[in-house]
Amino acid sequence: MTNKANMEIAILWARVSTREQSEEGYSLDAQVKLLRDYALNNNLKVVKEFVTPESASSSQERKQFQKMIEYLKDHNNIKHLLCEKTDRLTRNFQDASTLDDWLNGEL
Repeated sequence: MTNKANMEIAILWARVSTREQSEEGYSLDAQVKLLRDYALNNNLKVVKEFVTPESASSSQERKQFQKMIEYLKDHNNIKHLLCEKTDRLTRNFQDASTLDDWLNGEL
């Protein structure tokens, strides 16, 4: 049984960009389940989930990414961001740079 008093805080990011990805085992449901299980097995409490479906436009997806970054800025106690694959997390160099800033405590 997990000791809730010692759990660290995490957020979850799941994204699919094509229908093919969804059909090849990378569905949002599969990603979320995998990440929730990972959190449970690693003493992490997921406090927020950011999920972007393949039907979202790139501008909608960018808005969701920005919401996640703003959430991280507002909750500096969060030290864990869970994603199934790193290519699910960033779409461009700017996103990667923003996440690097977060990791280095520069947000």
